[in-house]
Amino acid sequence: MKRYPLLFTTFLTSCLVLQQASIGVAADTITMGTAQTGTETITPASIGDPRVAAANFVEHVNFARVALAMRNVDLARQHITQARNMAAIIKNTAIDQQRISDLKSGRVVYDYDTEYKNHYFPITTDLIQVKEMSNGPLWASNSLAVTDADIVYLSLDLSGDRVEVFLAAAEKALTTGDLKEADKQLARLTDAVVSVDSKIKRPADKAQDNIALARNFLAMKNYDGARYALVHADEALNDMQSNDAYKDRHKDIAVMRQDVVDIQKVITKKDPTLLQSADKRLSQWWTELKAWTSKETTFEKSESEGKKGY
Repeated sequence: MKRYPLLFTTFLTSCLVLQQASIGVAADTITMGTAQTGTETITPASIGDPRVAAANFVEHVNFARVALAMRNVDLARQHITQARNMAAIIKNTAIDQQRISDLKSGRVVYDYDTEYKNHYFPITTDLIQVKEMSNGPLWASNSLAVTDADIVYLSLDLSGDRVEVFLAAAEKALTTGDLKEADKQLARLTDAVVSVDSKIKRPADKAQDNIALARNFLAMKNYDGARYALVHADEALNDMQSNDAYKDRHKDIAVMRQDVVDIQKVITKKDPTLLQSADKRLSQWWTELKAWTSKETTFEKSESEGKKGY
């Protein structure tokens, strides 16, 4: 069995703190050694803003699944408890506040035996700000084998009793030692309350988000994650290149796409100097895309206001 070193650091409000553990990836499981864990207090932001509570809820459910993949039952229980706390806060709000839309999230697929592949980690601050605040987001950590990663927008419906039903089922499975069933119940909970927004976002936004996501994976030395994020960035750039709305920028987009391809090759070499140069180049393209989307937003807003005035 191949062994991978693992170092987790605290990310935003997560209570997941794993230090110098070891993780082994086999054909059907992920195991880990000892881990230190922390606890989390409920923040005023969670109490005052249902969107924050909803984001924390989804995050805790998915961190519980990661903990189960590493066979850390106590840590999984902690996250289930925190998920229940967030759900209780949301249940005390009006019905319309129990339905949340347009929640930007990282969708990550990890390499372990589960039929429910997608894990969602809502992003409550700008991805670039996250990178500057620390080494990167927790879920991008090195040695958590990633087989896909991109940015999506979620809609949540936390009304009714579905949350408690699935959380109770997961806890029951934990008491019998059936970790796979516990993971299944948490994944079914996610499927029951979360849907991925199917409406098409502007390709420039998608490219910008996934370039930022790639930079965060690079910061955590998770090179597979970075490459997958860049694949999705290139898909968005391809859409832009074939869209007349971006015809004045087609030459820039062509250069950007070639850079994305070249950077994917650099990542596989894992040369620190080349990686630093690649990150700098990605930062430049992210800034450029942000400028484009800012202009588009201003134009769309002025057009909308003009129609209202008319």
